[in-house]
Amino acid sequence: MEKNITEAEWKIMHVLWELSPLSLKEIIEELKKEKAWSNTTVRTLIVRLMEKGFIDADKTTSTFKYYPLVQKEECQIKEAKNLINTVFEGSMGMLVTAFAKKGKLTEKEQEELRKLIDKIEEE
Repeated sequence: MEKNITEAEWKIMHVLWELSPLSLKEIIEELKKEKAWSNTTVRTLIVRLMEKGFIDADKTTSTFKYYPLVQKEECQIKEAKNLINTVFEGSMGMLVTAFAKKGKLTEKEQEELRKLIDKIEEE
């Protein structure tokens, strides 16, 4: 069974991709800027991410420092493929149409969409 990152776990992954390696305390401090999760919740999410093989910890010091084992882009592509297959019945065209109907895409959004399409077509 393929392992996916949950919505809550994505928050931790974004912090680690941006700032790793970080201790549990540092992760909690970063997350407090947008989420009011308890220390136990964050610890549980970290354990799950470790069990799934998405992150690991440097245990050579008294304070564990957590870091990602997977690249951000790799996870984003996998998630995008899951979205396309699940929501858009495997149709890239349906996805693009949905984005286009949303309204005018910014230049950045257009570039990101082009990159996504190119990357998916490569694989």
